[in-house]
Amino acid sequence: MKQRGPERRQSPGRRAGETGARPFERPPLETCPHCGSIVPAGEFCGHCGAHLTMNNRRRSHAFAAVPNERVVQLAIISTLLPHLPHRRGASFRLALLAGAALVAVLAALHLFALATVAAVLVVPVLYLIYLYEVEVYESEPWLVIGATMVIGAALGIAFTRLSGESLEQLLITGDRATAFVLAGIVIPVAAQALMLAGPLFLYMFRERFREPLDGLSFGAASALGFTLASALTRFWPLLTGPLVGAGSTLDWAVRLTRAGLLVMLINACTSGLVAAAAWLRRYDRRRSGRPRRSSVTAALVVAFGVQVLLGMVTFVIQDLIFDVAILGVATAGLLLYLRLVIHEALLAEGAEHEIGPDAPCPECHRIVPTMAFCPACGAARAAASKQGRPRLVGGA
Repeated sequence: MKQRGPERRQSPGRRAGETGARPFERPPLETCPHCGSIVPAGEFCGHCGAHLTMNNRRRSHAFAAVPNERVVQLAIISTLLPHLPHRRGASFRLALLAGAALVAVLAALHLFALATVAAVLVVPVLYLIYLYEVEVYESEPWLVIGATMVIGAALGIAFTRLSGESLEQLLITGDRATAFVLAGIVIPVAAQALMLAGPLFLYMFRERFREPLDGLSFGAASALGFTLASALTRFWPLLTGPLVGAGSTLDWAVRLTRAGLLVMLINACTSGLVAAAAWLRRYDRRRSGRPRRSSVTAALVVAFGVQVLLGMVTFVIQDLIFDVAILGVATAGLLLYLRLVIHEALLAEGAEHEIGPDAPCPECHRIVPTMAFCPACGAARAAASKQGRPRLVGGA
């Protein structure tokens, strides 16, 4: 039976101090054996993110962005879209699968032009929705989108036209040695550098974006804009041709998987890797203790090295299936390497943070003191959506 008026106001829980109800009690404090900070007792250190109950500093079993996943785990969504909470990642996985199914249906109907457009649009559109959902751009959406996806697309169109014409002339004249150097070294290096142009602008002129995951998002967005425009430029003769095309459905499915998924992911990973490492160098104050694999030098070597290697392989190998298989292995390796860098970036200690007010954890939704990491689940606050994210006391 429902209580009424004054009786309800005097019921337990209305005012804990007057009715005898127990107020919310903060957990006791303890000293983290890894960073030496005094933090709330829990599964994880709220300052450095170490797993306290397992005495595990690197916590390879709990990815800092999504703790219920391992660090070494092949996952596209939680790697390239780390700001998404685990529960919301499912809708993006479903959208990615739905996009792949649409491409397959269009290819089966021999609508190869439409299938091509759908294939190269799926990943960039999903990433654009992600940027909007988590508000990585904060109060400057047009600047960030313009400096990444728009500039990347413009550079992709211009570069693909110029490099494509030069390579075609060399192949027509039979100069395969020069064509190999151009296709295997010059074009991959130049393309990778252009994909980093927009993020470099934001790095130089927008210091307010200082988190490593900002760099990751900017690098991936720029690469996806560049790759989308480059693919549409290369496929333009097909797009302006007959609606119903001729050819093998399986052959086109493989080609579209290569252009619409593998190349997209490779470019997003290499560009996001370099940008994240650059932002981490600015953000992390413990540079002497950071693993070398997350350094800017290592990121540059991996990104440009992979691009050159794949450029050479693509030029030499004429078998489409073998080429796609190599790209698939490279994609998996880059995703795993990028996860390691993201994990280390989120574990990096920045400014000293005090124990902030109680607030829901964006990942597990438990009420915990606001710190760099959730003491309950270990999720990094820096990996939470910027929309409504509680600010850390003493931090940026």
